[in-house]
Amino acid sequence: MLQPCIFPFALVALLMDLPAAAQAAPVEDLAPRSIVLTGKAGESPLLYLAPGAFTFILLDAPILRESVQVEDRARFARVDPSDQGITLALGEPLGPTERLTLRFTYREGFPSSAVFLLTGRAGEADTVVNVSRPPQTMEACRVELSVTRERCETQRQELEALRARSLTVSPAAVALAELVDKEGMKAENSKESCLNARGELRPAQCRALGASTWTVLVLEVSNGGESPWAPVWAEVAPVSGGGPRRARAVISRQATILPGEKVSVAVEVEMPVRESQEWLREPHALRLCDAAGSRCLSLSRVKL
Repeated sequence: MLQPCIFPFALVALLMDLPAAAQAAPVEDLAPRSIVLTGKAGESPLLYLAPGAFTFILLDAPILRESVQVEDRARFARVDPSDQGITLALGEPLGPTERLTLRFTYREGFPSSAVFLLTGRAGEADTVVNVSRPPQTMEACRVELSVTRERCETQRQELEALRARSLTVSPAAVALAELVDKEGMKAENSKESCLNARGELRPAQCRALGASTWTVLVLEVSNGGESPWAPVWAEVAPVSGGGPRRARAVISRQATILPGEKVSVAVEVEMPVRESQEWLREPHALRLCDAAGSRCLSLSRVKL
């Protein structure tokens, strides 16, 4: 069984850094618990949390730190993942009927991920929770092998797609597609367009390429949120008036942008035929979103 290893000076340091709202009335520390994850469908162990008490989840195997997600993160004073543990501290109490999810993914092994439900119970809190997984059975190994094979196949297909794309974006391919006419094209950096972004998704750099019938915006997007983000579609609308219209294509250097990463994303917009002096001049509002449209990067004045 795992044994908690919590040094007093570490606890003092954490408590000194904890907001006053979290230092609530004393609570009774429940005895250390041991939970064995089986991987069965719907398995979601219940943990009790309270302001003023830390909950240390000690794991028997490494996890992906960036995979740790807590529902309604603003209600927590601390969510600190490590390679083999997660420290939680509430900033405000949870009601006994509330259930907030905690999710994380292991680096390897089965089950590959876990979901816990976090709730409150008056005067009590779990302080140490030892989490383990049973020894790998033959069936579990088969499942893990199948998942690994599927992952490798997906990566192989992505690699083939990248190889194919490298041929289609050559200068010769651009010329054959007649994407550039005798007027050529224009390139500009669009720093002003980037500066007005708000929220957790922001462009660190913006540049634009314009031609007679199209404009491409290239945004170096920084994910300042706590969960991965995958840009899928975009729409633009003229600032001068008119309804939004979908971009013709959205291409990202990698499908998913992890928290803290910066990745270049290109947005291709079809434009009406125009003279060269009109290229990259008309301001538009831009929304670049995930598939569900729930997380978007918004810019109010990009010049197309």
